[in-house]
Amino acid sequence: MADGRLDLAGRLTALDEVVALAQDRLDDALVAEARAVTDTARERLARGAQAVVVALAGGTGSGKSSLFNTLAGAPLSRVGAVRPVTAEVTSWAVGDPAATTAVLDWLGVRRRHVAAAGPDAPEGLVLLDLPDHDSVAPDHRITVDRFVARVDVLVWVVDPLKYAQRALHDGYLRQLAQHARVVVVVLNRTDELDAGARRAVRDDLARLLAGAGLRKATLLATSARTGEGIAELRALIARFVRERRAVAERITADVCRVAAALREQVGDDRRVSLDADRLAAALATAAGVEALADAGARSYRDDANDTGRPLLTARVLRRFRQLRAPLRRLRTPLPTGVEVSPVAVRHAVLELVDTVARRLPHPWPARLAAAGRGLADELPLAVAKALDRVAVHDVRPRLWWRVFAVVGTAFEAATLVGVVWLCALGAVAWLQLPAPPTPRVGQVPWPTLLALGGALALLVTAALRRRLAAVGARRHRARVLRRLRAAVATAAEERALAPQRRELAAHDRLAPALADAGG
Repeated sequence: MADGRLDLAGRLTALDEVVALAQDRLDDALVAEARAVTDTARERLARGAQAVVVALAGGTGSGKSSLFNTLAGAPLSRVGAVRPVTAEVTSWAVGDPAATTAVLDWLGVRRRHVAAAGPDAPEGLVLLDLPDHDSVAPDHRITVDRFVARVDVLVWVVDPLKYAQRALHDGYLRQLAQHARVVVVVLNRTDELDAGARRAVRDDLARLLAGAGLRKATLLATSARTGEGIAELRALIARFVRERRAVAERITADVCRVAAALREQVGDDRRVSLDADRLAAALATAAGVEALADAGARSYRDDANDTGRPLLTARVLRRFRQLRAPLRRLRTPLPTGVEVSPVAVRHAVLELVDTVARRLPHPWPARLAAAGRGLADELPLAVAKALDRVAVHDVRPRLWWRVFAVVGTAFEAATLVGVVWLCALGAVAWLQLPAPPTPRVGQVPWPTLLALGGALALLVTAALRRRLAAVGARRHRARVLRRLRAAVATAAEERALAPQRRELAAHDRLAPALADAGG
């Protein structure tokens, strides 16, 4: 029994975990049933396993109460032709009352009879006579249902006339398929049948039990009037009591039954993963990160060219842009912020959810789809805010920009000196004044060398500056694009993937927990 209790404790712990994870995720009625199973199991175990409760259940006219009196050896339960006969649960407890009082109090049994232990009545036996399950009194059915859910061993008594009743097999026996180890079906009143009819009825009943999933349940034939089969029934009940396994087996069967029902809503233990990269790529496309990265590259290129230009050229271009600015604003409105396509975001999220949900049983697809629709509504704004925090246009000045500005200004100054010098020499010649001495480098006068050399140097440095600016812009674009995609991925993880991951993590934990609970 100790090993069984340890195994049972593990099952109950696993079922507790299942209930916690399944809350608001799986069918509410099933979750409530699982919680009731654990509560009832712990309440029963708290009353100890010294007492084993065996309940006789059956319909009107099955001879259930007569069988109870025969087993007890005294007319403790009323027998008669008026229906319903058994109106209240009657108990017959064997041995020390202290060992059975706790469980009888928990069951709410008031009519109690105590007997001393004997060879056919072992210490700890608690035999119950339940009301008729098909009684015309509605409260009798409620009482039967309550005890059927709580007792350790069920002895279902049927008679040759009503053994095949649909209400019996569909309403009770089929629901006890997981409890076959602690279910005994007794075909009573066999003295009313001849040998051939008795064999035919018993075979038919065995067939019906197999169809209800109770192939492993014990089937006995008895007659309270002649005593046929009574010794076998007494011995079977005594064995249940002496082995002390019925309590654990009954609770284990309850746990396995509800675990099997929950497993239908969880499926196998195959883990389902989210394609985070695919969602991030779709959201990045919806947010237009490529265009934002292009804008960042243009900012880098413009800043590099503006800062690296010679001083005079830069001032002239700046003034020219100021004159053209009003016209440019009229033609091309400036963007007011990042815009994310809600339609594209919704499509990306629901496609992700659908890819995952189609691999899970009900109710996960509906839950994930509902969560996905809510996320798709709030995700565009979250992505836009995340992208706004990325410094797309904030370009830190580079040292080489300043170097090009200084060098270019020097070449610009040289060109200007050369042009002014040449203009002065031309004015002197036009005025037919004596020509001043002009230094030369070889055959080339210094003014010409300064004017042409400075202009050529300006063109070369400008081309080199633009080339370097283009290379730097591409690198800046790549950095900005990585940051933008990382921002989109972070927003997707926090706002879309994390809630879905929590649901899938619950599913991934539910499957092994149900396997532990159901064995």
